[in-house]
Amino acid sequence: MTDGLHLPPPRGEYRIITCIMPAGRGAEVLEALRRELGVVSTSLHHARGIGTQSLRHRVYSDEKQVLTAVVAAERGDEVFELIYFAAGLNLPHAGMVMMGRAFRAAGLESPLAAEDVQ
Repeated sequence: MTDGLHLPPPRGEYRIITCIMPAGRGAEVLEALRRELGVVSTSLHHARGIGTQSLRHRVYSDEKQVLTAVVAAERGDEVFELIYFAAGLNLPHAGMVMMGRAFRAAGLESPLAAEDVQ
């Protein structure tokens, strides 16, 4: 009985990329995404957490920034790579980045002119 039902688009048309990085790097990563790839479908927020150091079992507080980007599936790998290096995640204990499939997303065209994205 699917007559007349509007089904969502197939999975995997978009990618959601989430990066947890040290506090203070987020603005630079957002600017790199906009300038180098024209990606404007991003959000950035501040987070604070408590953890323990495994060797000494000391409790510490740490501040991070969390960046989320939604991009077309075919652009996922290039955006992931830019975020990885721009956030400094190639250094030990710097953070993490994850990419998953989005069930659906609203398309957003960049309002930037072609000469602005360089």
